[in-house]
Amino acid sequence: MPTIRPFGVVLCATLALMITVHIYSQSPIPNGNFKLSIFYCGFSGNYCGQATTDDVNPAASLVILAFANTVANGGIVVDDAHFPAANVAKWQSSGKKVILSVGGEGGNWNHVFASDASIQTFVTSVSQNIAHYKLDGIDLDIENYNAAPATVAKMINQMRVAINKLGQKLLIVSPEDVAVYQGSPVPDPSKGGQPFNYFVPIIKDAGSSIDYYQPQAYNNWYDGFAGGSLEYLKDVYLNWRNLQGLSPSTKPIPGFSGVPDSMLLIGIPASPQAASSVYYSQPATIQALKNWMVSNGHQPHGFMTWDSHWDTQNNRAISNVIVS
Repeated sequence: MPTIRPFGVVLCATLALMITVHIYSQSPIPNGNFKLSIFYCGFSGNYCGQATTDDVNPAASLVILAFANTVANGGIVVDDAHFPAANVAKWQSSGKKVILSVGGEGGNWNHVFASDASIQTFVTSVSQNIAHYKLDGIDLDIENYNAAPATVAKMINQMRVAINKLGQKLLIVSPEDVAVYQGSPVPDPSKGGQPFNYFVPIIKDAGSSIDYYQPQAYNNWYDGFAGGSLEYLKDVYLNWRNLQGLSPSTKPIPGFSGVPDSMLLIGIPASPQAASSVYYSQPATIQALKNWMVSNGHQPHGFMTWDSHWDTQNNRAISNVIVS
């Protein structure tokens, strides 16, 4: 025999369901667990020379010391006289990984890739400096594309072998002006000179040696989208993942699996002054990107920002929205 429910009970239940659905639809999208990697532009002016105190957001997981310089034989030199030892010790004691970056202010990659001997000198010199300063790894801030991708991949693989002997160390690459882009051909691994997709052969040959990628979501053209816009950031992310980009005229690169989410930190400027202002994304745009990522099942490791000085000048608006 069917159960007869009073109209009032049914009405209350229906209203409760409607209210529940409305509240759910208005709830903010969970932010996910996005890590913050931030460059610390310390040392003296010939090395970077902005920060002199600890201006790093305490929420950062990775602090990247900018920069060590390269020298003619392929080795590196660290500004020992201005090395922020106290800051490094404080950051590490709070659980942060502190990484030495090579290749920025005075980093000449032509010195490194001149010969097999110079590559070996570079690898040895980096390893020795990581050990000497008790750092947690190396960041390769690769800012040109003159060397053959196969040569770069060989160096990265040699670097992994060398730093593994020091314990658990991170190997990070921060490509500038070398972009994964589905609208361009992949270059011959034996030849340099092409910026777009320069890293595709490197990732194929040395991906197992790399812990994190920090591509710049600035300084590069992507499908005509305005720099700093939500569409631009989405397109950079999708191209590096080698998922279908926003342009319907391009397709994912065949035979390339892209960079896994767990290894990807999208690089963004910390203020309009940190890079060309047209590439600066407002905090609301970064939040919208995070919401889009989470709602579409994307969970990159996090974001990289350049740098702590500009972030502080900008009241930490960018670093805070990353970790909020």
